[in-house]
Amino acid sequence: MIYSVDTTATELYVERTGAGPAVVLVPGGGGDAAMYQDLVPVLARQFTVITYDRRGNSRSHWKNGQQDVGLDEQAADVVAILDHAGLDRAFVFGSSSGAAITVTLLTSYAERLAGAVVHELPAIRVLPDADLQQAFFDEVARITEREGALPAMLRFAATTMDKPPRMLEHRLGRSVGTAAIKLANRVTPKSNEMRRLFGNADLLMRSEVPSFVRWQPDLDALRNVGVRWAFAVGVESVGRYYSRPARQLSAELGVPCLEFPGGHLGYQRHAEEFGRRLGEFLHG
Repeated sequence: MIYSVDTTATELYVERTGAGPAVVLVPGGGGDAAMYQDLVPVLARQFTVITYDRRGNSRSHWKNGQQDVGLDEQAADVVAILDHAGLDRAFVFGSSSGAAITVTLLTSYAERLAGAVVHELPAIRVLPDADLQQAFFDEVARITEREGALPAMLRFAATTMDKPPRMLEHRLGRSVGTAAIKLANRVTPKSNEMRRLFGNADLLMRSEVPSFVRWQPDLDALRNVGVRWAFAVGVESVGRYYSRPARQLSAELGVPCLEFPGGHLGYQRHAEEFGRRLGEFLHG
């Protein structure tokens, strides 16, 4: 089922399938529901699965021009989806920036959650070498201003790859990659998910990333969350800036840190095993 949910800022594009306890999948950078298209059918064997395009991304269009994309607003969007569906509570899974939104749900709307999994949370400000990690994002911000959002998105996305192409570290390589994407978009249907993702580059690189990387979770509030939840990391993400915070905070807060197959996009490349393990945790 496809429908829209009206908020003050945007009409949220929402997809719902399956039957059973409800689980909302919160997408990360790029904000498109299609990021979970491989995981959805696996989970839908046991759950009612709700996915959506985050505010201002893809098919969730602004109503009166771009508004705030902060974590509080994004968490409120998930609550609006639950309200529209008549759900008092639901499980939530969020990856990457979607993990930060899930943490905000835990600290602000825990009563609406049946449980949650926070996958590869890029909360770099909690790390002892936070300034070193921030230097990379400062580089990405400079690329955004000097070259544009799409080249910056390519540089940023390279950090999620197992073997990132060296060409993306250099301006010429990013220019070649950007030209290839623009050429492909001319012949790609507007409904294509990759075209939508690249179309979200400006919002991601100019608004979301600069805000999210400076965010710090409320650890005191997390210590008092009254629902069952866990951090999660990919087994291939060891040492990455989106894996280390989960392992550190897991030990500090006494919250489990689950291991899932693959790396940052393990839910795409290992959807069957990923969905099985996620379902096991949510069912408890």
